[in-house]
Amino acid sequence: MRKAWLLCCVVTVSTVAHAEPLSFSDAVARASADGPTVTARRAALTAAEHSIRPAGQLPDPQLVLGLRDVPIDGPDAYRLDRDDFTMQMVGIAQDVPSGFERRARRSIAQAEAERAGADVEIARLQARLGAANAWIDLYFSNKRIAVLDRMAEEQRTLAVAARERLASGAGDVDSAVTAEIELARLADRRVDLGARVIAARAELRRWLGDDADDPLAADAPEFLIDANHVREHMRRHPELAAFQADEAIAEANLRLARAERAPDWSWSLMYQRRAPQFSDLASVEVRIGLPLFQGSRQGPLIDARRADAVRVDAERDAAVREHSAILERQLAEYESASANLIRARGTRLPLAQRRAVAAVGAFAGGATSSDQLILARREALEAELDVLDLQERRAALGAALTLQYGEMQP
Repeated sequence: MRKAWLLCCVVTVSTVAHAEPLSFSDAVARASADGPTVTARRAALTAAEHSIRPAGQLPDPQLVLGLRDVPIDGPDAYRLDRDDFTMQMVGIAQDVPSGFERRARRSIAQAEAERAGADVEIARLQARLGAANAWIDLYFSNKRIAVLDRMAEEQRTLAVAARERLASGAGDVDSAVTAEIELARLADRRVDLGARVIAARAELRRWLGDDADDPLAADAPEFLIDANHVREHMRRHPELAAFQADEAIAEANLRLARAERAPDWSWSLMYQRRAPQFSDLASVEVRIGLPLFQGSRQGPLIDARRADAVRVDAERDAAVREHSAILERQLAEYESASANLIRARGTRLPLAQRRAVAAVGAFAGGATSSDQLILARREALEAELDVLDLQERRAALGAALTLQYGEMQP
């Protein structure tokens, strides 16, 4: 029993030691380091990199085996040793695409590897943003629950006092019922927030796995947003940077289409064995393609690849405009949330709390009704929750701006 008790102690201590608080920075770093989506994109990048070297190589040579000029009728039908034209052949053949085509194919493979690298950065950004939003949602949901629990406890005390006053004949039924209704309303909101916490924890687990079950750190992230800095770095956004690879792919495909106008060629070397009474033979053959109908074959393909290049340029311009609009909107919302938070903290919340304190004193002295007390306390609660809402909104915008357009400074 003593050994079992010691083992339980060791396990408990080990669990506690590893359950370190999960900070915002840790969550973002872990999500971008080893999440399944990032791992998948890295594997795709590795595959693309390994495809570069073979892309510009010649095709594998071909072993050629055959029979030539075998009689199929008459007394020598299907005999290989009677006719001097009948031969058994063995040789090797090699197709040789033009150098323009091989260089173009290698360029395509290199550009596709660059695009795979851009996809890795996009996946890392998506993982960081997903983990950041989930962490912030979970953190402030827990803060709201703490506020509601405190208010519910105070309201529970008020409801008990209202029932006691009613039992003693000093109160009225309406006040007691109103207190109970307010307590139930707080309980409803507490249940809704509990569901939100579960959802936020599940979303965080999507990006972090089992690490999402660790308790959160006590401090919320703070960001220093420099509007000029993020505007200057907007084009560093991974989705915009990926268009460089897309343009390289389109250009390489265009070069490949143009390379099809250059003729490919092939060669073969054959040894031809005949019957013993005849001499053996050797043959060398060279074949050259004749791209004679470029107007109906290579020409349309070149036009198609040129249109693809135009498409990529237009999509890049559209993406730049979209990100510019999103950036300006987020900057405006961040400034608005910051200004509203200052007013909520400095004016609205202190005034609502003082009114609630005054209402408690007036109610204790019989100078106000329970309805007015509940109303004052409700306004104080809403003011406190509004502060948390603004803090969450500001933190989410700060995380989005920093992670997408600048260095993270939590």
